[in-house]
Amino acid sequence: MDDFDRRFEKSFSMVAFATNRHLVDHMRRLVQLLDMDVDSAMLWGLVAHLSVAHAMRPGALPSDLLAPDGFMLGEARAVRLADLVQVSGLPKETVRRKLEKLRERGKLTRSEDGRWIAPRSGVDEGSYEFTRESVKRLLQTARVIEGILQHARVD
Repeated sequence: MDDFDRRFEKSFSMVAFATNRHLVDHMRRLVQLLDMDVDSAMLWGLVAHLSVAHAMRPGALPSDLLAPDGFMLGEARAVRLADLVQVSGLPKETVRRKLEKLRERGKLTRSEDGRWIAPRSGVDEGSYEFTRESVKRLLQTARVIEGILQHARVD
């Protein structure tokens, strides 16, 4: 067992508490601030993620893919409904219904062949601010967990 594993084992309950507190707070904020249920938010994120995953080469840094405006270089690929069903684990009709609601809200668009894409215009000021604050909170949680691990007594 290496040093990290020993520290993790000793401080598991506090690391789990800090992690859970962050995740629950994130989901609560998501539902309240974005006015979106958790499954819809997951699908929105999956469409965005899967549409750019092809550009992530092994060993590449995410910053290598960014244009000066902060968006990804190159084109995003539209995502098939079947892929979203498989990755999300949700029933097909649930996925279809939630994607349509996201389209109605301007968060997603649909290509001519029926695939889904998250356009840049879907990231409004509220979504941008939510993400900015989420990153700040995630970094703070990471610092808290790092502190817990550093102070764990390993004999």
